[in-house]
Amino acid sequence: MQWLNELLGVKAPAGTTLKSAELAFRGLFPWWLAALLVVLLGAGIVALYWLERARIGPLRRSLMAGLRVALVLLLVLLLFRPMLLSDFEGERPQPIALLIDNSQSMKQQDRRMSQADLLRVAIARGLVPPTTRVKGTDSLSDVPPDTPREPSRADLVRYALTNPRLGLLDGLRRRGPVRPYLFGQDLHAAVKESLEKIEQGKTAAAILADFDAHEDRTALADAINGLLQRKDGELPGAIVVVTDGRDNASKLTLEEAARECARLKVPLHVYGVGSAEAGSLQLKDVVIADTIFFEDVVAVPLRWRAQGFKKGTVQLTLTLGGKVVAQKDVPVKAGEDLRAVLAFIPPKGEKREEKLDLVASIRLKENDAFRDSMTRQVRVIDSKVKVLYVENTPRWEYKFLQPALLRDRRVDAKFLLVGADPQTLRPPGSLTPAQRLHWPYLQAFPTRDKLLEYDVLILGDVPGGPKGFLNRQQLEGIREFVEEFRGGLVVIAGRQHMPAEYRDTPLAEILPVEFLAVNYKAESDKRIQPFRPVLTDAGQRADMMALADTPEDNRKVWLDLPGFHWHYPVTKLRPGATSLLAHPRDKMGEQPMPLLASHNFGRGQVLFLATDETWRWRFNAQDKYFGRFWGQLIYQVGLPHMLGNNSSHVQIALERSEAVLGRPGTVYARLLDKNFRGLKEKQVAAELIALDAKQGEPRVQTIQLERVEGRDGEYRYLLPHDKPGRFEIKLTNPEPASFSYRVNLPPRHELTEAAMAEDALREAAQVSGGHFYQEEDLHSLAERVRPRREPFTLRQEVLLWNYLTFLLFLVLITAEWVLRKFSNLS
Repeated sequence: MQWLNELLGVKAPAGTTLKSAELAFRGLFPWWLAALLVVLLGAGIVALYWLERARIGPLRRSLMAGLRVALVLLLVLLLFRPMLLSDFEGERPQPIALLIDNSQSMKQQDRRMSQADLLRVAIARGLVPPTTRVKGTDSLSDVPPDTPREPSRADLVRYALTNPRLGLLDGLRRRGPVRPYLFGQDLHAAVKESLEKIEQGKTAAAILADFDAHEDRTALADAINGLLQRKDGELPGAIVVVTDGRDNASKLTLEEAARECARLKVPLHVYGVGSAEAGSLQLKDVVIADTIFFEDVVAVPLRWRAQGFKKGTVQLTLTLGGKVVAQKDVPVKAGEDLRAVLAFIPPKGEKREEKLDLVASIRLKENDAFRDSMTRQVRVIDSKVKVLYVENTPRWEYKFLQPALLRDRRVDAKFLLVGADPQTLRPPGSLTPAQRLHWPYLQAFPTRDKLLEYDVLILGDVPGGPKGFLNRQQLEGIREFVEEFRGGLVVIAGRQHMPAEYRDTPLAEILPVEFLAVNYKAESDKRIQPFRPVLTDAGQRADMMALADTPEDNRKVWLDLPGFHWHYPVTKLRPGATSLLAHPRDKMGEQPMPLLASHNFGRGQVLFLATDETWRWRFNAQDKYFGRFWGQLIYQVGLPHMLGNNSSHVQIALERSEAVLGRPGTVYARLLDKNFRGLKEKQVAAELIALDAKQGEPRVQTIQLERVEGRDGEYRYLLPHDKPGRFEIKLTNPEPASFSYRVNLPPRHELTEAAMAEDALREAAQVSGGHFYQEEDLHSLAERVRPRREPFTLRQEVLLWNYLTFLLFLVLITAEWVLRKFSNLS
């Protein structure tokens, strides 16, 4: 049939031979109908010619009738759409897929510390021969001086692909057609214009035109698997992968993708971009109170992340006022949330009170280039918080709180039991004068002047009313203690007296809640289903409500604490008051019932605790949570009075202790005027400083803190957290103050500093039957890619409406016309 193909003008594709050819018809009606039509038309044509009156011989009549029948037969044949089906067999080279990582991690600039890493950059840049030895060199003298020290990974890709000394892409083109792809979250094939440029030899320009390292996710394993599962069914002969190996979005693992390549005999040739020695060491959070005490044990939890280090030691250091106070070495390991606690005792200084910088630093001992630090300003004081705890009878809350306060070295506590026999509260005669001075029990409520010696007053279930323990003058003194002298007041509700019997007294005006008098009878002590208190949003931000060192751990602790069985109901929060702890079910109107409420009354702070069952938190935990809660609560309300006019007018805190890129968060500020009353201005200007801003980027931005409606002195601002790095908020009103924080990257984020995943890439290449390359090996990459050819069959369909058909038609109709003319027929 080869002659028929040549006669019909069917050309065999290059490198193929004809396997078979057959004639096929694709008409619109069945063959029997066509045959019947030919027979009928043929009979009619023969009849017409034999009935012709002209004098024509039988032979000529038969010839003209035959020509006309042949024309009809040809037309019917064409209506059947005759096709010539030719199958050609041959072999063609399989394409080489070039898969380039286009994700944001390729923008990372690795710190090239070793000579080997610097020489790799020089090889890619074309500054040294491609065969330059990298391993085994000892001196930096072999590195050209104009070698870029910290190029981005994307720049390394551009260097390597455009380096004429490597000739990487031209070498691949000699092994087979190059099909470039970019990948991030998805696989993107090269556009048609790029393919045309590649065929013209402009390979690097075509590929790099769309390479900008902008995609925010990397699905390396899925991209490789996508090449193997393409709908066109054409497997590549090899896959050349250019990547740093940081996969954070694939459904498959890289090993699974490599095994699939091995099954289909498609080797992976992996160019690992970036430094395998690069890494990152970054402090995420340092937790410490604003005020600490001399000669007291201070525990400072640190959180940090480490990536890219295979071995070594991390050194954690705390310095206070420029002096090292704690240091700890831990083995390095990879992790996003590594933790350690450093403890120290601030040495007693010459001053009773100092403001010092506490600097937490972290470094890799084997390479000092990897280090980070965070600074917190703390106040160190040489004093104790003086507490007066007044209770009626020793209920359970008192029984556990009293020894906890006595054990706390930062607290100087005195106790007054209203219902106790005065004789039992007197110090024994055998005590020395010094011991009498520290006797913890009082026999009577202190006078106004003596009350001002205390920093915190705790009122338990003390009888009130006309015949109560505290008269109106003493209650007015308590009000003055809080409002004018910055004293702290904590009121613990009780079933008998507090606060039911103080409804119309000066004490009720001080409390942050409004309430009705509720009487609890003896049967009210009956146990009911316990309820677990819930931290409000404000409670999650309050330092005194932190029972763990991180917000995540703190929320977990509160969820696991034993529940309460009783609480005193309130009807309303006063304007400006804040609920820190709420009932999970009970409501006051539309709002959850507060169990712990706080507000600033004048210059002082008042807390109302609507339950007397925090002692239940000691179950299986002793004072771990109970002691921490009460200690933090007492420091919070007592420090303003203890520090006096030296107390800070500014308190700044983030809504969440850890700021994360892409998750906006609110910064809250408590601003007090010179009289320690909350500011009432609607806006307060501040500066937001980007400490890690690069050259050319804006560094300082003016922001406006907005006052929270109905809460004098409380301000907030929504931070966008749209850039990672260190930031600082600076205020000048009401006094100069600053607050530093860091915006961290989410786990496995593209911009997270991490080394090239050499081990994973090397293993994947080996499993697939390919090879792993770094810059010193790239000169051999093209040679190791074996050209592969695959058999294929190509079918060509030729419609027989070609020049031969029309020539035959012309011959037949011309012959009949000539015969009719010679026969004098019209």
